[in-house]
Amino acid sequence: MLEVSNLNKFFDHNHAVKDLSFSLDAGEVLCLLGANGAGKTTTVNMLLGFTEPDSGLATLDGLDMHRQSEQCRRQMMYIPENVQLYPAFTALENMTYLAELAKVDVTAESMAAALERTGVESVHHAKKLGSFSKGMRQKVAIAFALLKHAKLVVMDEPTSGLDPVATREFIDVINTIKERGTAVLIVTHDLFCARELADHIGIMSQGQLKQLLHKPTLSLAELNDQYFRQFAA
Repeated sequence: MLEVSNLNKFFDHNHAVKDLSFSLDAGEVLCLLGANGAGKTTTVNMLLGFTEPDSGLATLDGLDMHRQSEQCRRQMMYIPENVQLYPAFTALENMTYLAELAKVDVTAESMAAALERTGVESVHHAKKLGSFSKGMRQKVAIAFALLKHAKLVVMDEPTSGLDPVATREFIDVINTIKERGTAVLIVTHDLFCARELADHIGIMSQGQLKQLLHKPTLSLAELNDQYFRQFAA
């Protein structure tokens, strides 16, 4: 579904991303870990088509994610750390507006079903998002990804600021969209979330993918050790 081959990005003399390569199949989760400045944000911006790579290629279901960025965005959902929806709109009104922007056909029934599938109970559908927690706003955004039939969901620090209960609910929601065959790329500092969710864990440092763990079976302590070992090397 997602293929990244030898991506490179320079900012003046700073080699921000160096020969980055990985792949992600439908229904899989890749968590990218790394300290600030590791190259994670630049990687995401290249995948979203906001930043042009200096060399290399990223494709989504065969489409060039830079040269065909508009077509790719129609098949993607980006959910930033702080979900920017309309606080004066209800959950259903936000879904309706997003559907109009994305030219996605929806019905009241399909929107309600998507919200309930991500854990937003019907009693909240007509409430304004200004009263929602970060976790609840995320659920609305993920529900729209379901309606949109997004092939790839990209998330930036989704568990930042969530309490343990909300984090567990987030993990359950991501497992729900995995079952639909959606590929999920998560940029995070949350080792627990990565350990619980990921089919693959990538550890980035100084623009390079230092380690890529497939189907990780490491304990949280072992993952923590692997993570910090990359910065001591």
